[in-house]
Amino acid sequence: MLVALDAHPIREDEALYAAWALGLARHDFWLVGVPVDKPPLFLWLLAAWQQTVGSSVAAMRLLNVALSLLSATLLYALARRLTDRPSAWLTLAVYAASPFAILFAPTLYTDPLLTTTLLAACLAAVQRRWGWLGFSLGLALATKQQALLLLPLLVCLMPRPLAHPAWAAWRGLLGLILALGPALVWDAHRLALTPPGGPPTVWVQSAVSYGGLSLAPLSAWLPRLVAWLTPAQVLAPGWASAGLLLLGVALALRQGWQRRSSPSSRPWRSPAGPPWELPLLGFVLIYLALQVVVSFQVWDRYLLPLAPLLALYSALALRWLWRRGGPIILLIGLLLLSVPAWRAAHGGYPVGSDHGAYDGIEEAALVVRQYLPDNPFGVLYHHWLGWHWQYYLDSAQFQRIYYPTPDYLAADAAGPPQYTRLVVIPAWRQDDALAAALAAQGLRLHWLHSTYRPDGSPSFLIYRIEPISDL
Repeated sequence: MLVALDAHPIREDEALYAAWALGLARHDFWLVGVPVDKPPLFLWLLAAWQQTVGSSVAAMRLLNVALSLLSATLLYALARRLTDRPSAWLTLAVYAASPFAILFAPTLYTDPLLTTTLLAACLAAVQRRWGWLGFSLGLALATKQQALLLLPLLVCLMPRPLAHPAWAAWRGLLGLILALGPALVWDAHRLALTPPGGPPTVWVQSAVSYGGLSLAPLSAWLPRLVAWLTPAQVLAPGWASAGLLLLGVALALRQGWQRRSSPSSRPWRSPAGPPWELPLLGFVLIYLALQVVVSFQVWDRYLLPLAPLLALYSALALRWLWRRGGPIILLIGLLLLSVPAWRAAHGGYPVGSDHGAYDGIEEAALVVRQYLPDNPFGVLYHHWLGWHWQYYLDSAQFQRIYYPTPDYLAADAAGPPQYTRLVVIPAWRQDDALAAALAAQGLRLHWLHSTYRPDGSPSFLIYRIEPISDL
């Protein structure tokens, strides 16, 4: 998890969360007027982390690395309750080698915290700790609205029958209020301070930002399924990982069927644990189906909570191989898992944070600061990099102006000549439309600096906008 800690810059959403956290810590705890579309728990943690550990990219990424290690601990405890001690250690080994766990640990996404709180809630459900179940669920909801989709998993893991259900519900509700209440109060106070016409609540803004949720058209289901297959296959990459997972699912189906036909049969399972093989598998399949048929964005991080759950099934397969083939077969299986783990640590799978697209953004920010003084007569135009500049140019005192079209930028740049105007264009977005729009206003792009990736390809091009007459 530490190999990629400082390998590449952060991506768009990560830069936005980092900027919001800086705002929380430095000047505006309530983020008044900011269109925040996530509950605040991760932002609070990140703001506190920035003030104690540091606000550099590597320092901030250590927060989710720590949360990922906590998730591994909780997963071991959960597997220990559901299976036995050897299987729990094998579950931990599989999760430690999971490319999803490795690649999302050194990120600034909210999903590692969501996974941690989910595993805490699962453990509380299995242990009948209703107050902690509600508290953990409240933390998950205070992290990300997507926690609502994980509620059926908690129901699946609850032991039955419930003793004193009313008392359990009361304790669970109390824990939920204690965890979620501060986030709701924070959001309500933000709304009270926001001028009329400003951003709505976090929950409404989330629906606005993501275009709402609805059933995807039937004609879109197959294309969406194909699109989801790319990140989903990284959950078990390679023939060895996929084979172990499929074997584990087959064993789980057999065990679940045996348990239904013979309730006294409890193979490989702690007496305290509830039947989990079939309900958990049903939840995973339904969760994946919802990603296809509902208009969720096709983003790899939505699959992160499945990684520790699927590790339980792969561990079943390893335990079965251990019993049938001895420690040599088990060692071979673990060594095969280390291959995708090594590849993931070196950015070999297209999931997680940036894989080189934004290399050079820090250098570009330094060049911008060099050419733009901290005064009102400096202007940086942006179209693709606005969220990055919120973080990398957080303390800059010049103007940052978003331009929706090249014509908009050209018209604005034709204003008073005493301004110093810059624009940074990603190399993969370079075209002639902006140059043509500026030429129509008697302006041109004057190249100042280019940044490059390690392979020598350009990443960002920095230009000053000036009159053609200056030639």
